Amino acid sequence: MICLEMTQWYYGSEGQQNGPVADHELHSLIAQGVIIDSTLVWREGMVTWQAKATVPELQAGASSLNMANSYYPAMANMAPNSGLAIASMVCGIVSILFCYVHAIVAIPAVICGHMALKRINDSPVPMAGRGMAIAGLVTGYIALFFQICWIGFFIYAFNQASSHSSSTFGP
Repeated sequence: MICLEMTQWYYGSEGQQNGPVADHELHSLIAQGVIIDSTLVWREGMVTWQAKATVPELQAGASSLNMANSYYPAMANMAPNSGLAIASMVCGIVSILFCYVHAIVAIPAVICGHMALKRINDSPVPMAGRGMAIAGLVTGYIALFFQICWIGFFIYAFNQASSHSSSTFGP
């Protein structure tokens, strides 16, 4: 038998903790007026209890999405990926593949990676993509290191060539 886990919510009413209740039950309580905007709610993944009005997935526009998830419970617990994390990882990989101009794509990889991690950490709704953001950061920093080494090599080679040519033709 397959057991599909649904999001379990808890809510505060008259100084008491109630729950757990499934998404569809919570939305039914909201529709009945049992849970109002000032009612505190919590589910796994939330740091603290929050007023219902401050939880994005419990807003009026999000209710149709949550009700659709009640038909597909396996999809209800999937966190969305961060687009910045995906961009960071792709830019990081591409920056490693560019042989002579790593920094052109490595800098956006590093910037997108840091922005993605910040947004993932600050998101009130769980968000996936931390691993992709870290992969983008690592590959971006490696590519920047390669670029700095490449520039250093050219500066060193130029200095050696110019000092060698001046000593050959010097007095």
